[in-house]
Amino acid sequence: MIEFDKPFGRQKADLLKYFRDRALESLEEIKSTYGIQEFRERAAAINGEIKRTEEMLLQNLMQEAKDGNWSNAGILDSLLMVHYTRSVVMLESRNEVWPYDYMAFSRRIGEIWEPFCKLCFYYPLKNIKLFVPPLFSDVKERLHREIEDYIDRLNIAAEQKQELLRYYQKVWALVVSGEIKLELDLRFKRPTGWPSPMR
Repeated sequence: MIEFDKPFGRQKADLLKYFRDRALESLEEIKSTYGIQEFRERAAAINGEIKRTEEMLLQNLMQEAKDGNWSNAGILDSLLMVHYTRSVVMLESRNEVWPYDYMAFSRRIGEIWEPFCKLCFYYPLKNIKLFVPPLFSDVKERLHREIEDYIDRLNIAAEQKQELLRYYQKVWALVVSGEIKLELDLRFKRPTGWPSPMR
């Protein structure tokens, strides 16, 4: 039995059982609705049911966290455990209706891993803040101007400056051939004065 009035972080066995029981209930109905050959429909249906179960748990969790004035540590611990147990059961249940091949399985792991990692930034234990990254086109333009200005100020012959610019353009052509999408990365700020994590 899940205790909603305390953080879920230490309720792994109960959460796994809850998700598995709900999945079994849903699978009975899904198997009677979709035929054996409708594996895609079965997979989509079970994923949707497990997602709805997770959403219901998270609503209750966040209400309890608000009412109980939980710390970010308690909230994050609980969210990570809900996400983890949901992912385990989602993988199991999807495999039940449509067995994974190695490529589909590795792709699916990537899909569920990214949101799991992001939770730590949405409920940080330290003072960090998310921010929207600049457009790559803006960064590219600013860097291009800076490099050109720098080369122009060098105390070298005009031919040498042109040669440096040609090399710069070659390297830059390689960089932009895949066009970087900065918005795909999660970015955050931390207050100045913190020790660098690389030290």
